[in-house]
Amino acid sequence: MNIEIGKKIYKLRKSKDMTQEKLASELGVSVAAVSKWETGNSLPDILMLCSIADFFNVSTDELLGRDKNKKKVIIVDDVEFIRNSLKAILAGNGCEIVGEAAEGNELLDILKRKKADLIFLDINMPGMNGMTALQNVMKAYPNAKVIMCSAVADKEVIDSAIELGAAAYITKPFLPDKIIEKVNII
Repeated sequence: MNIEIGKKIYKLRKSKDMTQEKLASELGVSVAAVSKWETGNSLPDILMLCSIADFFNVSTDELLGRDKNKKKVIIVDDVEFIRNSLKAILAGNGCEIVGEAAEGNELLDILKRKKADLIFLDINMPGMNGMTALQNVMKAYPNAKVIMCSAVADKEVIDSAIELGAAAYITKPFLPDKIIEKVNII
């Protein structure tokens, strides 16, 4: 386990283009400590693990490798009740909700800070609507997996969303089983 945590710290440090010296300085530890963590010769204590997770904006579960099967999800809908319903369904089925937004611009801001395996996206929202948000997401993150979740059941709209890159389309009102089925196949 030490070596897996060390590899994760190393990858996170490299993703920020940091030296061991810079990371040590940021965390208030010696360069030797960072080197020992990255080689698996020692583990950071629990407080330092939390500090490292906060510094790199990841969960401690992710740092410890305990989230391998959890899909990270962002939910975008202007109706709080719908967001809460989706959160309950998804979290109850092993997903980690890493963000939620009420419109497309908020989604784009979240994606600058957080990685997601899956995005649930409504169409009719104030500000940036779901179709425009989908276009922007697919342009900036071409591998993104987006499930459109909307009350709009028009075949043309559904086809258009799929053409723009949506991985799936679910109409409201949705059934929890339908949500989980889509999550499991995407």
